[in-house]
Amino acid sequence: MSHGFCGIDFGTSNSALSAGLSGDTQLVPIEGDHVTIPSTIFFNVEERRTTFGRRAIAEYLDGYSGRFMRSLKSILGSSLIHDTTQIGFDRVSFQRVIGHYIGHLKTNAEKSLGYELPNVVIGRPVHFVDDDKIADQRAEDELRAVATAQGFKNIEFEYEPIAAAQDYETTLDREELVLVVDIGGGTSDFSVIRLSPDLKNKPDRFKDILANAGVHIGGNDFDKRFSLASVMPEMGYKGFLQSGLDMPLAHYHTLATWHLIQTLYTQKNINFVNGLYREAEYPDQVARLVKILDDQSGHELASRIEGLKIALSEDTSATAQLDFIEQGWAVRAKRTDLNKAIKADVTKIVDVAQETVTKIANIPAKNINAIFMTGGSTGLHGFRESIQKTFPDAALVQGDRFSSVAKGLGLSALRKFGAATQS
Repeated sequence: MSHGFCGIDFGTSNSALSAGLSGDTQLVPIEGDHVTIPSTIFFNVEERRTTFGRRAIAEYLDGYSGRFMRSLKSILGSSLIHDTTQIGFDRVSFQRVIGHYIGHLKTNAEKSLGYELPNVVIGRPVHFVDDDKIADQRAEDELRAVATAQGFKNIEFEYEPIAAAQDYETTLDREELVLVVDIGGGTSDFSVIRLSPDLKNKPDRFKDILANAGVHIGGNDFDKRFSLASVMPEMGYKGFLQSGLDMPLAHYHTLATWHLIQTLYTQKNINFVNGLYREAEYPDQVARLVKILDDQSGHELASRIEGLKIALSEDTSATAQLDFIEQGWAVRAKRTDLNKAIKADVTKIVDVAQETVTKIANIPAKNINAIFMTGGSTGLHGFRESIQKTFPDAALVQGDRFSSVAKGLGLSALRKFGAATQS
């Protein structure tokens, strides 16, 4: 079998893969006809199988017994990576869980292409972990170890915003100074880079990169803030006990955090929340929290809130139906509610974007010709309005929210490995 190369965008929320054999690259279908796949995995205990992506979500929502996991990338660099989690009668390390997912991407891509992919460029955020270089390097090393265990032989890394810039560069007919903004599920990353059609095949772009920066805030944080502001108060969040004491908040914060939800489903936590129900000033609200833990439906709740957030990108108001928790229960929200909930996070993201240009690259904001945006959350009105206000002279260019990075990583893989695969 022939040996090719690929670029993998292992995202917090979605993943994609671009590959080639010689002088070209293509996005590869890795879930049916889809070139993107949700970064989800479901260990179906009833059927004794492991499923991924959309099928994993469907089986979880269909009510099969098992463990559903999402936002696996958020575990890299954290203390959880070497911990184990209960799956059926076994305990499995989180590193092994991530390996299952990366291996699935590789295997499906190779089946689709008909050739092996031993050479890979993997996208990485500018910072896996903010303000901790040791933990950040540890996260990259962990991801390298996972890729090696799945059969990749030659492994390189590329900053995700730089990969996105290379995808944008293929569309240009003149030189531009570009701020690339990549808002993923777990991180927001920025690069200031000089792009030109005359430079796109240049093997070393180091001198064209004027700045890189990032912050560990992304779409999942928006989901959390919005959930705590919109739904959790109707489940007892920030309420009171009959004694007059404040309701404990930790379980609500965990329930609103994608990669921590599964940690709630222990008998100890269920007993604790049942105790809150008996002591709550408004037990009917806390009964909804009890129901979610009993049914292990926290990820379904998070999905409904995420869907509400996405709907508010298109409409000024929307409704999340929550009747799987309580018959007739629904939460209606306005776009202004969402913007208020995520305002502090958006402000921090935009501040880092501005610092990337004016302090790290040391150039005036007015010199930026275009802002190339990728990642699902770049579609939020609150973000787009804030970034345009900060860079009023720059054109806003929306890339493919879910595959621009993968396309760029494929181009990086072509430059790094293309000659070797042709020899």
